[in-house]
Amino acid sequence: MGNLVYRRPPIVEDVYLSEDRGAWALKRPPGWVDLGLVAILPALAALGLSLVGIGFGLPFLFRPDEDVMIGRAVHMVGEGSWDPLFYNYPPLAFYLMGLAESILRLVPGQHLGSATTVNPAAEYLSGRLASAAMFVASVVFTTLTALRLNRSRLAAVVAGMVLALSPIAVREAHFATVDMIQCAAVAITFWSASGAKRPRQMVLAGLACGAAAATKYTGGLALIPVLILAWGIQPRGRSMLAAIAGTVVGFAVPFLPVLGKLGDYANGLGFLLGRSQGTYGGDSIGFVFHPTVSIPYGLGLGAYALAIIGIAVAVRFRTRGDIAVLAYLAAVLVLLGPSHEVFFRYILPALPALALLAAGTVRIIPVRGWRRGLATSAIGLLLLPSLYAGVAGDLLLARTDTRDLAAQWMDANLPPGTSVGILSYWGQPYYGPAELPTNPLHPLYVTGDNVADSFQQGLYTTRFQILPSDQACYIVYESGPPQAGPVPHPRGQVVATFRPFVGALPQGAVYDSIDSFYLPLWGFSDLARPGPAIVIVKAC
Repeated sequence: MGNLVYRRPPIVEDVYLSEDRGAWALKRPPGWVDLGLVAILPALAALGLSLVGIGFGLPFLFRPDEDVMIGRAVHMVGEGSWDPLFYNYPPLAFYLMGLAESILRLVPGQHLGSATTVNPAAEYLSGRLASAAMFVASVVFTTLTALRLNRSRLAAVVAGMVLALSPIAVREAHFATVDMIQCAAVAITFWSASGAKRPRQMVLAGLACGAAAATKYTGGLALIPVLILAWGIQPRGRSMLAAIAGTVVGFAVPFLPVLGKLGDYANGLGFLLGRSQGTYGGDSIGFVFHPTVSIPYGLGLGAYALAIIGIAVAVRFRTRGDIAVLAYLAAVLVLLGPSHEVFFRYILPALPALALLAAGTVRIIPVRGWRRGLATSAIGLLLLPSLYAGVAGDLLLARTDTRDLAAQWMDANLPPGTSVGILSYWGQPYYGPAELPTNPLHPLYVTGDNVADSFQQGLYTTRFQILPSDQACYIVYESGPPQAGPVPHPRGQVVATFRPFVGALPQGAVYDSIDSFYLPLWGFSDLARPGPAIVIVKAC
């Protein structure tokens, strides 16, 4: 009887194919035809859902943070500057938005300039289209990553559709903000790392990871799956060093044009860290909130169920790809978990990984026969809640906002020169010259640059005097944010009321509770349009 030697079970490598997986399976590495077949449906779904309603509100602006991104991008292009004048985020996203504005400048007509002198609709729209393009890129690269990890066309399509139909991703794709750019960079990181076979190929994965971190600092967590995948490439030391070097270069290069502002970026990072310690009106801590609210409603309830099953499947098979995806999600949760600052959009970088896990459920469905068809149909049915939320949200977003209606009423009923007081930055249809040097947000948002500071929520006007409410003849009151109601009950003579809902207050609507955007991710049935409930009162 020989000696018994215990050996740990090896980690299953990149592909799990224990037998013929049917017509959807690949018996060889995916080729160009396979890439096109699996990517086209999710890409078209993402493109369609991101374009419906993308011009919402314009030329007014009602989405927080778009004023920051577009105002700075227009400043950079118009003044030939690399300095975004905003240091809470790294600079890469501003460069990409600046590229979008540079392309707009090539379009005949006067489209680029201060929001006080040029209709800003095209400037905002170009940034939104850039965000939509990043959404499509996120979907395509996530689809291709699933194809690499599973060698299953079905798994690839499932991953792509989970992300393409994600309600939070669809909504954020309409906004000219930083978040969808980071999501795309993370998706590209997974794709490049999953396909690397040699150390030098890990440099590309590292560059993508560095770019994710140079968009938002939290993107640097993508280095964890990159290193896990690099561990499987011989020689391991060179592979991991190549990944780290690529990450450093990808992160550092965007800062080269703004080296003189590194102190400002350090202060901006400190501001973000301090803000993350706030309580935000009693929301649950991230460890509880994200797994129970933002991820289920942000990903879609059925897709979330698929992802939960996918976690169990990944734990069972433990391929290197499974371990990389699970480790990344764990790192995201550990980073976001201790904070009460639970914006829904903070989970966007986790969506590609969640989609990959959901796709992994394909590995446990029956190989052939009616059971396979039933299981595949069940996966499709689980994606229907996401499809409903994405389509319903798009259609609602495209309707005329209550702040547009308020502006139309003011234009029709108030003579030029009328003094108007608007109580909230989030509810205002207009802003005027008095607000330009004193943006009512945090002082970090005031730059002293005429172009950058001219972009604010609402639409610039000189037709009315926008004054403090105690000095104005007409006052605009609004509900929230972020909820659509209830209707304010101010003192004075009410001359106009605008409700976004029909009948009673919306029931079952799920809002991003600390955001300032009046559109839920779920529960649209009682809403007729986006925006707050608004009452205009005559006070003179």
